[in-house]
Formats: sequence, structure tokens, C-alpha cells
Amino acid sequence: MTVILPTTRQSVYQLSEALREEAIPVAIRRATPSEADREELVLQRMGVRAWGRLHQFRHYYSQGWGESGGKPLSPRALESFYRFLENGRFPEGATPSLFLTDEGCLELCWEDAEGKAIQVEFTSSGAEYFVEAKGIEDRANFSELPNLARRLLST
Repeated sequence: MTVILPTTRQSVYQLSEALREEAIPVAIRRATPSEADREELVLQRMGVRAWGRLHQFRHYYSQGWGESGGKPLSPRALESFYRFLENGRFPEGATPSLFLTDEGCLELCWEDAEGKAIQVEFTSSGAEYFVEAKGIEDRANFSELPNLARRLLST
């Protein structure tokens, strides 16, 4: 018995060189910072105490923490916090404090040069903020956080 193996067939479809185009990027996006970069950012901008608190909030506060059954830290609220922190520096002498809210959001508080309170609560959609010296209480969506950081951290 003789077995004849099938011959290799050429591909039915071939891309003509005349149809090839160079890819044109629609947008250039900055690479997402690594976890180490973000931890370094918190250390540089806020210090060891805030870094330690954030570490605890992320790794040790699960569903039901606290007396009122708080929620764990929201990943989107954390992303809002990082976005704010990347776009500004605290004024000289400011001592920011970081808290985890019962809703799983981060709250950042500090005082301006006159000792008036500034509070920013980072939520899954952006931030809610209060500036005591100006009597302002408002919201900012995620895309507005860089501008909010520049405004609040320059006061």
C-alpha cells in the first residue's frame, strides 16, 4: 500500500504590499505608574505616616471594619487620590492627614497658611472638597482633579 501525503497549499489570502499602511497612533498615552512609583509619590508628598496609613487602609481594612461596618477602600477612590497627588505639592509647613471614610473613600485634610481647613474626599467619580478660608464646598470629576490639585495645593 502506497500512501500519498497531501501537498502544502498556498494561503488563499495574501496581503498585497500596495495595501499595507503604517499604523498611525490615535493618541499617545502615558504609561500607568507602577505600584512602587505610587508608593514613592505618597512618601515624597506626604511622608512616612501617611504612607503607613494608606498601606493599612489598603491591606488591613476589609468589609465591616469599625463600629458602623465600614466598606473597604474603593480602588477608584484610590485612583482619584493618586491623580490628585501627582499634580501638586503641599505648601511648606502643611501637615496633611489621611483618613478612610465609612464609605470606602479617602479623605485628605490640611491647613492653609492662615490655619484654615482644606478637606478633599476622594470618591469613585472624583472628589468633594471644602476650603474654609473661601467658604467653598464643591465637587470635581475625575478629569478635573489635576486642576483641583494645582488650585488647592497652591493656597
